[in-house]
Amino acid sequence: MTAVRLRPLLLGTAAVLATAHVLGVLFDNPPLRHAEILALLALGGYALLGELPKPRWVVPATLLVLVVEAYRSVPAAISPDSDLQLLLPAPVGPSPSPVMLTDGLALTWAPLAVCLLLLGTGLRWPIARKPAARRGPVVAGTVLATLLFMAYPAVRLGEIALDLSARAQSNSTSTDRIRTTMVSTGSVLLAPLVLGLAAICLTAVLFRRGRAIAALGAALLAVAALPQVDLALATVDLLLAVRLSPAVVSSFAVTPPSPIAPPALIAAPLPALAATIELTAYALLAVGLTRAGRREQTITNSPH
Repeated sequence: MTAVRLRPLLLGTAAVLATAHVLGVLFDNPPLRHAEILALLALGGYALLGELPKPRWVVPATLLVLVVEAYRSVPAAISPDSDLQLLLPAPVGPSPSPVMLTDGLALTWAPLAVCLLLLGTGLRWPIARKPAARRGPVVAGTVLATLLFMAYPAVRLGEIALDLSARAQSNSTSTDRIRTTMVSTGSVLLAPLVLGLAAICLTAVLFRRGRAIAALGAALLAVAALPQVDLALATVDLLLAVRLSPAVVSSFAVTPPSPIAPPALIAAPLPALAATIELTAYALLAVGLTRAGRREQTITNSPH
């Protein structure tokens, strides 16, 4: 089978496997435990059969990072003695202050590595489509997107600070404990914040170089960083029983199903939505950064 026909087949296979993974996240019962790994491998094959930007190792290296993370977070095998299935690296309890930064990094290291690798090399890529987008609108859009992204964690931190201060005044709690909690909260949010900002910068770089599809994928990675903010907040050992907004933080953590709950009530739509956005972003990056290369054109023009 020629590369011209094989690439769409690999892309379709990746889509089917990604759908299986999302369904597993949604219903906490994966039909195929390694679906995410296989989907990323299919994307890797799709990319390798196309014309890769120079240096050619960058796109395969980013996909390899994602495969490693998918393998690390593969759901546990179904056990007849246990109903617990963790499909996301969501924390199961508070972490001590010295490892707060690594807790946030553990959630985001793979997409962060993808953004930094592509950003470091993308700055040297030539413009793929002319005329190039004007710098002024791109800079303005980047600044606006950065402000919108930073607003959400700023509001979340503000809620925590106000609640801690109010409870400290009523309970005569030491301000040192409050300061320690805020420092821990800020440190665990550092990695998701860097991920969002790196994805926004990557969006601007790709758009300026005429790679609109890949730029859309990078923009979706910035959107996917917002659930990581909530998952990072869930790792913090918040003092004084801070009242976090339950509609967001708890919704992105996959919890064990209740033994008395009917199966229809176990669905977790927000984690499934987060997984959908992230996998779609990777697919758009793979498609946008590769194209039909000379090998495909040679095969197409061959009399055989």
